[in-house]
Amino acid sequence: MLNKIATPSETKKILKEYDLRLKKGLGQNFLIDYNIIDIIINAAEIDGDELLIEIGPGIGSLTQALLEELKDGKLIAIEKDAEMVKVLKEIFPQQNKLKLLNEDALAIEWKKIAKENKGMGIKVIANLPYYVTTPIIMSILESEIELEKMIFMVQKEVGERMSSGPGTKKFGSLSVAVQYHMKPEIVHQVPSSVFLPQPDVDSVIVSLTPYSENPHQKKVIDQEFFFQIVKSIFQQRRKTLRNSLSKSAVINLDRDLVTKALELEGIGLKKRGEKLEISEMISITNRLYKMRNKN
Repeated sequence: MLNKIATPSETKKILKEYDLRLKKGLGQNFLIDYNIIDIIINAAEIDGDELLIEIGPGIGSLTQALLEELKDGKLIAIEKDAEMVKVLKEIFPQQNKLKLLNEDALAIEWKKIAKENKGMGIKVIANLPYYVTTPIIMSILESEIELEKMIFMVQKEVGERMSSGPGTKKFGSLSVAVQYHMKPEIVHQVPSSVFLPQPDVDSVIVSLTPYSENPHQKKVIDQEFFFQIVKSIFQQRRKTLRNSLSKSAVINLDRDLVTKALELEGIGLKKRGEKLEISEMISITNRLYKMRNKN
């Protein structure tokens, strides 16, 4: 029987046995505390019959626990490092529930995976490399595949930005982009000491769950225009909403048009965009879209 990988001794043993040299550029930090693995597993609420997708399995610390949870389900593990894929194949031989993909998660066609596994609920679970956290999460969200849940280990600051609300320092474009698609929640704070090698910053486990009925997407007239407005707001977050929109480098909006739209929406001309609820951002976006296209 395979020993638990997520321990300091077993991780060091595997690294030595396979003569693995960690690639700093790939953000390779392995979990060595099984308590954290348990928290991730519990947060994922795995029933055993779904499709699990793991990004960046490394030497299999989390992979091992995910496989133990499966009944008739399936695990797709996406690993960019070919060396790690070879190790995973040796650690988990003849494992018919596991499909290893030696690919860059940023190049994955998420809709294709969903189509190939039609009928299975999908959960994405990952201890993400810090340097590609946001692009990977956004690529999955923007694919708009149907998901049951996503559980990510991310840098603490990123997790706080994802889950922050209006009027807070951490609220920004990432907060809006994530909350537009799913509902984020910080499940657990994770110290850097539970990784090998130890990173410079602490992490958090974030849960993203779908809305029972999305309060945002159906209300937006033009999604591309909406995110241009959001980007404009936070590129100059200390300016008033009128100034950040009329002087945006992202989108060309006439100052008088912006002023009129804000007045019609009942938004004070001195209010900052960072104070707006997402629903208010959608409302002003739709107003501007209609007024601009009318003119």
